Amino acid sequence: ALPLTPNGKLDRKALPAPEGRRESESSYVAPRTPTEELLVSIWAEVLKLDRVGIEDNFFELGGHSLLATQVVSRVRDAFGVELELRELFEEPTAKHIAGLIDVLARQGVKNNRPKINRMARSTGAQPEW
Repeated sequence: ALPLTPNGKLDRKALPAPEGRRESESSYVAPRTPTEELLVSIWAEVLKLDRVGIEDNFFELGGHSLLATQVVSRVRDAFGVELELRELFEEPTAKHIAGLIDVLARQGVKNNRPKINRMARSTGAQPEW
């Protein structure tokens, strides 16, 4: 039974705190390469987790489409390669994505998009292209 308020709605404040990850600690696989190490640190930061293994599934760890977009953007900044968002959806493990990043870097597939500069809202200034 779920706790209810006097109005009959779900009492979210009375719900127990969610449990941590249910996976055993033995399922954690540490990063082996510098690419994997940097990538799992990006995932941990975006997902607000202490530790991410290379075989962990981004979406099973709590990721969703908006966070996936953040990951792709941070990968672009950190590695200088253009990772497609669909790649993260098709194979959402750090092990696979790190391998793909390494392949893109070897092929010289670099980020060619211009950087978007922030504008101060109060000045009404035009962006610097």
